[in-house]
Order: sequence, then C-alpha cells, then structure tokens
Amino acid sequence: MASEEGTENCVGWAARDPSGLLSPYRFNRRVVKADDVSVKITHCGVCYADVAWTRNKFGDSKYPLVPGHEIVGIVKEVGENVERFKVGDHVGVGTYVNSCRECQFCDDRLEVHCEKRPVSTFNAVDMDGTITRGGYSSSIVVHQRLIRD
Repeated sequence: MASEEGTENCVGWAARDPSGLLSPYRFNRRVVKADDVSVKITHCGVCYADVAWTRNKFGDSKYPLVPGHEIVGIVKEVGENVERFKVGDHVGVGTYVNSCRECQFCDDRLEVHCEKRPVSTFNAVDMDGTITRGGYSSSIVVHQRLIRD
C-alpha cells in the first residue's frame, strides 16, 4: 500500500485503472488549515458516481481514485477559526469539500455555483493543487462551510 507522497496519514480504497477494482491505498490528507475540519470517517454511501468515475466513464478520472461523497463521521480536529464544530461532533460531508470563497456565489453561500468551480469531494483539484480523495477512506479534511451537522 504505497504512495508517491512518503509518510501517509490516511488509508482508503482506490481504483488504480478503469477496471474499477478497488484496493487499499495509503496517502496524505492535506494539512488542516484555520477554517478546516478533519473528520474520522465512520460511514460512506455508495453512489453511481463512484462506479462511473472509478471506471473512467467521463474520461477524466485521476488515478489512483478514492471515491465516495456521501460521508458521515466524527470530528477529530478543527482549525483555529472553526467555532461551529468541536472534536467529537457527528457530522456529514457531501459532494464538495472546498471552493474559492471569493466570488459572489461563495459570498452568498452558494458554493455549488462557485465561479472558479467548487472542489468535489473526490477526483478534483483542491485549491492547494492536491487531488481530492473521497470517503472510501479513514478520514477527510473539509472547509467548515461545507460540513453538515
């Protein structure tokens, strides 16, 4: 279960190619920033999108791909600006984990319409340039505005 990134802090189930076969994969989650929440994942739903992207049905899959965007878990760490959540809270994570937070849509809390494109929970490029990996894993880091209680 190797990764290109060195010492890994998360384990997930990843597709390595369009066969869609999932196998264990160790990787690094991004560092928790001031407005982020780190969640220990306890459950993740299964959706057709998971199957479609693991099998590269849309032609844009970034392998290794860890699917999953219907996530439930327990807060394990919060950034210094997070007031709404605390360690131990039970929370949910949906389709998005980040957005630019600078455009009018983000200002209106309509991140789904973000002018720079909202950052999907998996198979997307996050604001720091990392590839997002989804809920078929042990933990996830999400901007606090996209956490549901």
